[in-house]
Amino acid sequence: MPTKRKATIGKATERDLKVGLICADREGNRIRIDRIDNNADRSAGTIAYHFLNDELRVQEGIQERSIEQFLAQGWYMAASGMPL
Repeated sequence: MPTKRKATIGKATERDLKVGLICADREGNRIRIDRIDNNADRSAGTIAYHFLNDELRVQEGIQERSIEQFLAQGWYMAASGMPL
């Protein structure tokens, strides 16, 4: 009998975004979300993040995008408690 498996990695959605979340792109570049500025329409807000190195330390200066632009870049996140 097949066992049910939870997805361990999924594409980040607007609902998933929170400060401190670490996401990765298809090339393995990782970021940490530092700030989310919401408007009444959350997708019109902005998100600020830093790129991280292999030791999860800040690698570059802060980047800022609209939430819509950020999600269009296709960032992925790990399920709670799973490594990314």
